[in-house]
Amino acid sequence: MADTLVALDLETTGLDPTRDAIIQIGAVKFRGARIEDEYETLVNPGVPIPGFITELTGITDAMVVRAPVLAAALPELLRFVGNAPVIGHNLKFDLGFLQKHGALRNNVSIDTYDLASALLPSASRYALGALAAELGVPLRDAHRALNDARATQAVYMLLAQRAEELSLDTLSELVRLAADVEWGADYTFQEALRRRTEQGAAPKRRRSGAPERGLFAGSGGTAGPALQPADEPAPLDEAPLVEMFKPGGALAGQFASYESRPQQLKMMRAVARALSGQRHLLVEAGTGTGKSLAYLVPAICWAVQSDWRVVISTNTINLQDQLMRKDLPALQQALPQDFRAAVLKGRGNYVCPRLFDAMRRRPVRTLDEMRVLAKLLVWLPQSETGDRSELTLTGPGELEVWLRLSAEDEGCTTERCATLQGGSCPFYRAKRAAESAHVLVVNHALLLADAASESRVLPEYQYLIVDEAHHLEAATTDGLSFVARQPELEFRLRALAGPQSGLLAQVVTRVGSLLAVGQQAGLRHQTEGVAAAQQAVLVHVANFFQQAGRFALAAGDGEVGAYSRKVRLREEARESGEWAEVLLAWDSLKHGLQPVVQGLQRLARAVIEVQDDGAAELDDLLTALAGVVRWLGNFSDQVQGIVEQPDAARICWVELGPNARSPSLHSAPLAVGPLLEKHLWFAKRAVVLTSATLATDEGFAYIKKRLHAHDADELIVGSPFNYRENTLICVAEDMPEPAQGALFQRKLEQGLAALCLATKGRALVLFTSHAQLRQTASYLRGPLERAGIRVFDQIASSTSRHQLLQSFRAAEHAVLLGARSFWEGVDVVGEALSVLVITKLPFDVPSDPIIEARGATFEDTFGEYTVPEAALRLRQGFGRLIRSKSDRGVVVIFDRRVRSKAYGVHFLDALPQCEVRDTPLALLPETAALWLADNN
Repeated sequence: MADTLVALDLETTGLDPTRDAIIQIGAVKFRGARIEDEYETLVNPGVPIPGFITELTGITDAMVVRAPVLAAALPELLRFVGNAPVIGHNLKFDLGFLQKHGALRNNVSIDTYDLASALLPSASRYALGALAAELGVPLRDAHRALNDARATQAVYMLLAQRAEELSLDTLSELVRLAADVEWGADYTFQEALRRRTEQGAAPKRRRSGAPERGLFAGSGGTAGPALQPADEPAPLDEAPLVEMFKPGGALAGQFASYESRPQQLKMMRAVARALSGQRHLLVEAGTGTGKSLAYLVPAICWAVQSDWRVVISTNTINLQDQLMRKDLPALQQALPQDFRAAVLKGRGNYVCPRLFDAMRRRPVRTLDEMRVLAKLLVWLPQSETGDRSELTLTGPGELEVWLRLSAEDEGCTTERCATLQGGSCPFYRAKRAAESAHVLVVNHALLLADAASESRVLPEYQYLIVDEAHHLEAATTDGLSFVARQPELEFRLRALAGPQSGLLAQVVTRVGSLLAVGQQAGLRHQTEGVAAAQQAVLVHVANFFQQAGRFALAAGDGEVGAYSRKVRLREEARESGEWAEVLLAWDSLKHGLQPVVQGLQRLARAVIEVQDDGAAELDDLLTALAGVVRWLGNFSDQVQGIVEQPDAARICWVELGPNARSPSLHSAPLAVGPLLEKHLWFAKRAVVLTSATLATDEGFAYIKKRLHAHDADELIVGSPFNYRENTLICVAEDMPEPAQGALFQRKLEQGLAALCLATKGRALVLFTSHAQLRQTASYLRGPLERAGIRVFDQIASSTSRHQLLQSFRAAEHAVLLGARSFWEGVDVVGEALSVLVITKLPFDVPSDPIIEARGATFEDTFGEYTVPEAALRLRQGFGRLIRSKSDRGVVVIFDRRVRSKAYGVHFLDALPQCEVRDTPLALLPETAALWLADNN
C-alpha cells in the first residue's frame, strides 16, 4: 500500500447538501501505516446550528462565529488533498457537500461502508462507531470531524489488510463484477489484486456456467444414516435420566455453575412420560428452572432409543442459537448416547448456488446487487450453513437481491439439487442433515407454515416440543396472514420493465440469441405485449390503492394524524359508497393483471422449448418467470378474498399509514386453534408446549381454549427464586387513572424522575405506547442526565435492541425506556437492573381488527379475553427483573387499576408471591431506595 491516501470527514448542519452547510472538516493524509499530515478546521455555515446537531457534535454557534466560511476553507483543503484518493465512511454524503462547490470531483473515492459491507458480511452494523468497536479501533468524541477521519483511516487500514488476505479467485471476481457499477470498494480490491498478481500468482479459470463447488464446500449440516423408527417404542427408563441431573452427575460436568433443581427434575420427568406415553403436555416453568435441559435430555434419550425424531420449535433466534451453539453441543459431550442435532429453516433462508452462479455470469445492474454479491463471495467459503441469518443485509434493495438468490423456488427439489449441484446446495444439505437428525430445531413460523403447506420442508416427525409457546398463537397468525402493499406490487411489475431492461430484456437477449431470425421477431413481439400490459396495469394499481385509502379516510370522518388507522371490513363497511369505488378499482386491476400473467406464461413456455432443445442452461430465467407468475397469482387470489369473497374464518381490514399515506389491505386467520388441532393435536403422537408464562391466575384454562389443547396434561413448576425475599412490588396508590390523560402523564413523569434519581437509575421502564414513551423520555432526559444518569430510549436510539441492552448493561447509572418488544427477552443480571417500572397495564388496543374480531368470539370479551392476555403480558414484563438467585429488585406499578378496579386482582394474583406495598407517590423514591439498600 504505497500510494498516499486521504481519509476525510465532515460535520454539517443537516443531511441535505442542497440546503444544509458544513461546520467542520477533518482529514488525515497517510501512506501505508504512516500518518503524514492532518487537517482540521471549523467552518462558519452562515446560519444557526440546529440544537440537535450541537447535541450530537458539541459544536456551538459561538465556536464557529470566527471560523472561516467554506469559500475560504476549501482552497486549503484542496491543497491538502491534491490528487490523492479520498476515503470516507458513507463518502457520497461528504462529497455531496463538497462537489456542489466544485471540489474533489475527479479524485478516486473509497467508501469504507462498502468495503466493510463486503469484508465483514456478518457485522451487526456498519456505522463507523460500530465498525471501530468491532475492529478494536479507538474512537473518542465521535462526530468531531478529525476524530472520525482518524477512525476512518484506521478502519480502512484493517479492511485493506483483510482484502489482501482474500483468495486470488475472489479478488479477481470482485474486480470483474465491479467493472459494471459504481462501487465504493472497487479501488481497494483492484489494488489488492494488482499486488497479488505482481507477486506471481494467477487466478484459476472457471468454466462458464459451472457452479463453483468450493464456495459452497462448507454449507449445510452433516448428514448421517436415516432414522429407522420403532413401531412400538419402549418407554424411557427415568432412573438414568434422574442420575444425570444430580449434583456431580453428567450435566454438572459440562455446564458451569450447574445446580440440581427440583423444579427442573420434575419437568424432566413429565416430558419423559409424555414422550413415552404419547401424551400431550403443557408445562409452565418459572424463570430459573432450566427448562431447555429439562426437555432436551428426555428428548434426546427418547429419539436415540426409539429412532423417532423429536422436533424442537422456538420463537426467537436467540433461543435457537442457544440450543444449537451451547446446550446441544454440551449435551453431546455430557450424555452417553451419540445423537445428531440439526437446525432447519424455510427455503428463503438459504442461498441457491444455481441462481447465485447465474447472477455472477451476467453484468451487475445495481449497487445493491454488487454489495450482496460481494458479501456472498467473501462469506460463503467460511460459512457452515449458507443461512442468511449469518449475513447482515441492509435496506430493502439488498433484501430484494437476496430474494432473487434464495432457494425459495418451489420448483427446485432436493433430488434436482443432488443431480445438478453435486450436493453443494445449502438448503439441500440442511434438509439432508434434518432427515437424519435425532433432534431437529426449527422456528414457530416454519412449523405451522410447513404443516399447512402442500410443499413440505420438514421431514416426517411425530414428537414435538414447542418452547416459547406463549408466542405460538401470534406466530401462527403472522405466518398465515397476508398484506397487499402498493410499493411491493409496483416493484414486482417494474422489475419486468420493457424489452430494453429488466426480466423481459433477459428473455430477449438470452432466448432470442438462440432462435432463428424469424423467431426472434415473434419473441420481441411477445415481450413488447407484456411490457405494454405492464405499463397499463400500473395505472390501475395506483387507482386501486388510492381508492382503498379514501375508503379508510372516510371511515374515520376524514381525519388521520400521526398514527396509522385500521378499518375492519365488516358488512356495514362493505356497503358504503367508498367501498363500491374500491370494488370497481379492484375489478380493473384484476383484469389488468391477467394479460401480464398470461404473457409471462407464454414466455416461460418459449424458454422451456429452447431449453428442451439443449441449447443453453436457462434455469434461472425460467425460475424468475415462474416466480413472478406465482407471486402475481397469489396476490390476485388473496386480494380477491379480501375485497370480493370474504371468508368468515379470516379477519380483513384496510390500513392507512400516518398522515393518510401508504394504504394497504390485510387478512389474518380468525382462530388458530382449529389449525393447531388439525396439524398438531390430532396429527402428532406427543406435543409438549412450554414457557415461563402460559397460565393465568385461573391456570391453563385460557391458553387451552385459545390453542384447542383441550386434552393436554398440565404441569406448573415454580421458579427456584425466592420472590418473597428478593422482590418488592410498590403500587402507586395515589396516581390518577390513565383515563385522566394529561394529569396521569404529568404525575408519571414527575414520579419516574424522582424514583430514578433516588435509585441512581438501574431501571427498566416499560411502556404500552410509543407516544407516551417519547413524551416521557423528553421530560426525563434533562434532570436525569444532569445527575449523571444516562437515558436510553428505544425510539430515539438508532442502535439495535441488542446494542441498546449492551449499552445499558455497561453504564454504571442508566435508565432504559422500552415499549412492547422490551416486555420480554431482556436478560440483565445483577444490580444494573434493580428497578422495573410498569407505566400502564399492557392491554391490547381494542380497536385493532384482530383483537376486536377475536374478542367478539367471547361472551365476556373483557373478562375472558382482554384481561387474561394483558395478565400474561404483565407476567412477561415482571420476569425481566429477577434473572438469577442473587438478583434483588423493586417493581413499581404506576397504574393503580390493579387496586381500584375489580379486575385488578387478576393481575396481582398472576405474579409470583411477593411483598406488595401500596405507596403514595411522594414516598415511592425513598421506599425503593431504602429497600434496595437494605437488601443489597
